[in-house]
Amino acid sequence: MKTLVLALLPFTLTFNSCSESKPDTESFEWNGGKVWLDRISHDKNCIRFTKNGEDVSVQPLPWPVYRFTFGDLNGDSIPEIAVGVIKKTPYWQQVDRRLFIYGLYKGRDFYPEWRGSHVASKLIDFTIDSSTQPAKVHTLEQRADSSHYEAEYVLGSFGLRFIKYLKKESSPKQYYSRK
Repeated sequence: MKTLVLALLPFTLTFNSCSESKPDTESFEWNGGKVWLDRISHDKNCIRFTKNGEDVSVQPLPWPVYRFTFGDLNGDSIPEIAVGVIKKTPYWQQVDRRLFIYGLYKGRDFYPEWRGSHVASKLIDFTIDSSTQPAKVHTLEQRADSSHYEAEYVLGSFGLRFIKYLKKESSPKQYYSRK
């Protein structure tokens, strides 16, 4: 019997739900509650909006997450949640870093605003610049020749719209030293 229980243990962990974890430090206060990334396991995460310890809205993210941030990307005074996930997409079958943006419908329920297959080049990382209204997305991208650059985007009617190069020649070391 012990062998059977131990054999089933990995399957039990695989089917963990978004309801079993503790809050992570990646969070922000919103509308009397807290929006946060619940890191359940390496490839099972959730975005949660909680008030008084109760879930208001939960968005499952069944992929590894490398970045969680937020900013008012469309200028409506309601923050969008930007999540960097590692996965393949229907249009790009290679597992890679992606940028997904979720909105808060009526200020409380998550909905996907954009789940990007890619930006102009291979996405290495991103940040949200909230010093402007609306906020902008700053990326570190890698060209096909393996050189890097930094770019600025705004959230358009469908996905991100390129604005300008922030730095045409960059490196991950330079990018992360300023963050």
